[in-house]
Amino acid sequence: ARATELQYFTDKEVWTLRKVSEALRRQGKPPITVRWVETNKGDDANPKIRSRLVAREIRLKGKEAIFAPTPPLESLRMVLSHATTQLPDVNKKVWEPDSPDRQMIFFMDISRAYFNAKVDEDDLVYVELPPEIDAPPGMGALLKRHMYGTRRAADGWQSEYSGPLIEFGFGQGTSSACVFTHTERQIMVSVHGDDFSCSGSRLHLQWLE
Repeated sequence: ARATELQYFTDKEVWTLRKVSEALRRQGKPPITVRWVETNKGDDANPKIRSRLVAREIRLKGKEAIFAPTPPLESLRMVLSHATTQLPDVNKKVWEPDSPDRQMIFFMDISRAYFNAKVDEDDLVYVELPPEIDAPPGMGALLKRHMYGTRRAADGWQSEYSGPLIEFGFGQGTSSACVFTHTERQIMVSVHGDDFSCSGSRLHLQWLE
């Protein structure tokens, strides 16, 4: 499980190896410590271990708090209602099972979502390396992409997915920045972390995916 996680770090180019002395020189502090968080997604008879390497960046006194928006429960209810209600100001919805225009609800989970969000080059983040890397002494890593456990990871991911959705023609909610609607394609999306809840016709949801 740990080898699988570290392979993701390599495939996504999450970090580049740097000397610890570079972090001390550029930031005046050592790299952020890391630890393994492991859970059994199976059971005792059939274990399925998942490992996550997370940073331990703690907000110090006097540092600004960073928050990423999360949708209220009403946003999920709105997605469900959008799929099951014929509103007067939209095209007639289709619910026949075999129709390509059938109204559907689609759930999408982004695996290791934070690894898709690039770190701002002006906001340097150095982390320690786990023993499994077997790096030379005195080496750490400079993050190129956000890592679980860093303060700006959730905010960075929110910016990473919202930008393309807006480019695709979605409008972003004013009451909740995690709700998106595509007026032309009649798609509604609510995003909670790395989980996307969507409603729309089969063809348009395939386009979104």
